[in-house]
Amino acid sequence: MKNRILVIGSTGQLGSKLLQCCYKNDIAVDAIVCFQNLKKILKQKNKFEIKNHFCLNSTYDQNLFDEYINKNKIKLIYFLDYGSDSLEYFEKINSINSNSIFAIANKEMIIAGGSVLINRINLKKNIFIPLDSEHFSLFHSNTQNNHISKIYITASGGPFYFKKKINFKKVSFNEVINHPKWKMGISNSIDSSNFINKVLEIFEVSIIYNVDINKIHFLVSKEAFIHSIILYKDKTISINCFDNDMIIPLSKPLTYLFKKEIKINKVNSSKIFDFSNFNIETFNDKRFKIKKYLNYFKNLNHVQRIKFMLLNNYSHTLYSANKLKYNNIVDYIYNHLRKDSSDLKFKNIKDIVNFIKKFKSKNEIFN
Repeated sequence: MKNRILVIGSTGQLGSKLLQCCYKNDIAVDAIVCFQNLKKILKQKNKFEIKNHFCLNSTYDQNLFDEYINKNKIKLIYFLDYGSDSLEYFEKINSINSNSIFAIANKEMIIAGGSVLINRINLKKNIFIPLDSEHFSLFHSNTQNNHISKIYITASGGPFYFKKKINFKKVSFNEVINHPKWKMGISNSIDSSNFINKVLEIFEVSIIYNVDINKIHFLVSKEAFIHSIILYKDKTISINCFDNDMIIPLSKPLTYLFKKEIKINKVNSSKIFDFSNFNIETFNDKRFKIKKYLNYFKNLNHVQRIKFMLLNNYSHTLYSANKLKYNNIVDYIYNHLRKDSSDLKFKNIKDIVNFIKKFKSKNEIFN
């Protein structure tokens, strides 16, 4: 049977890195998907000799993609895109494929899908490999909730943590999105600058590994070599490290599929001999408003987590349009959430998708 590989979100930085890796290893990618960057996806199709491409801002391509999903058995599906809208495509693909691999970097998909998404993957006997560095670093660990005292994921500190004299009321947009370690999209850069990304990642760890969220915390590790630490109940400690190159998690699903080592660009494994890479510290900086609200956010229910995610995404739009001050982003999310204590039990992915659409349509802030 053909090992078809589908990459959703191929035109982003992760997608570009993955396609280059596949090409160097003579691995054929069967289909690539983007949402609006037609020019780039056509270049990728030609450069990497990819048979199928779909640009989903076109109704014609949407129909073709649906047809492709329905007609083909897909062994490896990458979600490297952004936003919970991809849940609909996940459900279509997952429902007709079994013993396949889902490699997901899309935070919004995982948070919106919650345990429903994980259960759907397991029901079809598919494999889920998380690609965010923190979650990927835990993939081979013993993450059984009853064996764990605490899990720490790490934050590099973003552009501001180690600059103690910066006034958050006066930072510029360019300063906010200028991450010292990685080139990321605007939304991810904003989330990293104010540590909202750690709240999202704590949600994800709890969902992916079915761990009590109150056991999950984060530390600051400037060099971004340590990605997670597990404290077990038997008093042993596991420290999970790798060089901060996303090709490491991106290539792992390929090794699962082809049962062989994938050649990647040389990574700096010598970092293990440099003790500065192991410096960690407790996050205790009251300049960041996430410190004030962290416990409240961690104890949100599934519905509230979805609303948190949507409000955060919308706050990026407001901030980018100069309609919301940078230092008020976290307050903005908290103030909208605290007025709403609703809870729902979702039975399936369709219920979640419909809830998100209904919530957006009913709330004027999204219109």
